[in-house]
Amino acid sequence: MRKKRTGYFLLLPSLILICCLILYPTIKTFVDSFFNERTQLASLGKQFVGLENYAKAFTDEHFIKTLIWTLIFTFISVAIELVIGMLLAMLMNKPFKGQNSVRASVLVPWAIPTIVSGIIWAQFFSQNGVINYILDFLNLINSNINWLGTENLAKLAILLADIWKNTPYMSLLLLSGLVTIPKDYYEAAEIDGATKIQQFINVTLPLIKPTMMVTILFRIISSLRVYDLIVAMTNGGPGGSTETVSMYAIKTYFNYGNIGYGSALSIIMLIVAIMISMIFSGSLKTRLE
Repeated sequence: MRKKRTGYFLLLPSLILICCLILYPTIKTFVDSFFNERTQLASLGKQFVGLENYAKAFTDEHFIKTLIWTLIFTFISVAIELVIGMLLAMLMNKPFKGQNSVRASVLVPWAIPTIVSGIIWAQFFSQNGVINYILDFLNLINSNINWLGTENLAKLAILLADIWKNTPYMSLLLLSGLVTIPKDYYEAAEIDGATKIQQFINVTLPLIKPTMMVTILFRIISSLRVYDLIVAMTNGGPGGSTETVSMYAIKTYFNYGNIGYGSALSIIMLIVAIMISMIFSGSLKTRLE
């Protein structure tokens, strides 16, 4: 009993932090989503409106637009990062001189704070930035392109910046799965006459699937709540076309002072993230069994 009490006592600081920084804000946000409360009218108090804020969200054209863009951004970025990350992981898994230095250097983009990465890429894609300079040097454009001032080009720029930023993280997690695969499997497959592609499909993929599923899950959740990268690059522009649900919820809550509706938007995204997590967790459990 004394050992148990000591264990609980050592866990207490972490539990207090979790309750204060995660559990309490989540519960408060959930409760606030059922009320109509505005900071501009704080003296009038808050009024209970039930599911009205949630119903409003699904009739809000701007919310639907931001939700679609958030899902598209998540799908495209995670898919490309998975492919490139797998290629990098397989290259880093091969023994060669300076392997540790290469592994460390690959992680540099991921180690840079996201807001700093956003500012750097915003400069690259500015009208007088490096991207236009390179394209002009190669005679591919006649005049400077307004990358961040055009909807589709701004979305492309954000995707490129996010892929550059987070691919190293994905490659590192995939590499951790690759190093656990015994070399004997590949030797046996090679003796049976399997090609490199067949070895990848029949040996590498099945054995790395649990790691891959967890990696994809982490990146999907992270992409769904993307905020600082886009704020630094476009601040949701042009015309709100690159604004994500996280940005819209924060603007609604803090900038516009609509606490109830902003809370409802946050809870909706929390539900979406939980649903995706449950799907991937169920799939992972099936694979392991």
